Amino acid sequence: MPRCAWLLIGSLLLICNQTIGLPATVDFLLATITWTATTPAALVIIAALAAHHLLTYHAPRPARARH
Repeated sequence: MPRCAWLLIGSLLLICNQTIGLPATVDFLLATITWTATTPAALVIIAALAAHHLLTYHAPRPARARH
């Protein structure tokens, strides 16, 4: 996973931990994962966002022309 994704996940977890506490953060995280895994529309949205991000920010670079 790209570094930017880990930074986003980590910062969101820290913000939740500081605002609502660790038990509520863990409960929210598990509820969100369960809901996402059981909802096809959510899986499609996540896949589309991931594909958009990867194609926009982590696309393969074109090969340099040799002279």
